[in-house]
Amino acid sequence: MNASLGASPTDFVFRAADRMRIAGCTHAIAREGMSLSLQCEHEALLDHYLGILLNNLRQESPDNTIEVYFPSNTDSLLNRFNEALSGQTVDQATRVPSDASRAQIWIVQDAQDLPEADIQLLARLIQNFPGANIRAILLTIGTNTSHNLSAFGRKILRWEIEAPNAEQAQAALDIARTEGYFVPVTQLLKRIQHPSQNNDPDINPLDAASFADPTLQDPKASLRTQHAKQQVQAFHEKGQQAITQSTQMVGKWRKNNTLVAMACGAALGLSTLSMLWIQPEAFGIYVGTKIKAHTPLPIEWPEPNNAPAKANTPASVESTPPVSPTQPDQPR
Repeated sequence: MNASLGASPTDFVFRAADRMRIAGCTHAIAREGMSLSLQCEHEALLDHYLGILLNNLRQESPDNTIEVYFPSNTDSLLNRFNEALSGQTVDQATRVPSDASRAQIWIVQDAQDLPEADIQLLARLIQNFPGANIRAILLTIGTNTSHNLSAFGRKILRWEIEAPNAEQAQAALDIARTEGYFVPVTQLLKRIQHPSQNNDPDINPLDAASFADPTLQDPKASLRTQHAKQQVQAFHEKGQQAITQSTQMVGKWRKNNTLVAMACGAALGLSTLSMLWIQPEAFGIYVGTKIKAHTPLPIEWPEPNNAPAKANTPASVESTPPVSPTQPDQPR
């Protein structure tokens, strides 16, 4: 995501992945005899990355020859290829050379303007005559202008270079300001956004810096912007921590409540079974017991008011004569 550290004023990239890709392409061209197709929407960015690649190729294999090739037509392509094969027999031209370090690297400019037939012819010549020891770097500017490169077989790599986004551009500016190559980065960013100024020699570095980083026009605005970014970042981190803690607490609460609910359910079920065993009558279950029917009590209806009243007769009590106490016998 960031420009690589330790870059020179002409050797900076906008992504660490771009640095790795350049290293991989360098090794594939110099050591494995591969060709390369470079495509980018912005000509300035394509030229910048091509310059880094060529510098690496010169360091990796100084015996290679690098030349820029502008094929105007099919005849010029055939003539140039015959010159590369001059002095070789047919057997040597069709055999892989023993010294792969002495290669010819052709940089094909504006490959998007070449006819499809010329691209296919170049690929077949490179494949069928490996003794020429030629590797091509096709430069394509624009989008949706890719040629059919199947004739190269597995001997070609593709790389579509993407322009940096706002975050990557700002990261490159921050590193360039620290490393001391701030002006080249701002100039390249301006050329990417304004292609018509690619060849303008009168670009003011201060204007380019201001364009790439508007806060440079006002130091106070830069400090306010930096402070606001720090506050937003702090709020974001605190929010993330709060969300994480809340999620953990909710998970623990759900787990504990589930265990409590299961324990309460088990205790309630056990107590219900115990009551059912001890007092089944409470649940409407009667075991070996007959229920006697309740006999209704007799109801005495009051007599009507005009009925003759009964005489109140005292209750008769059968009296018995008192028993006299037993007298002792009198002497006769």
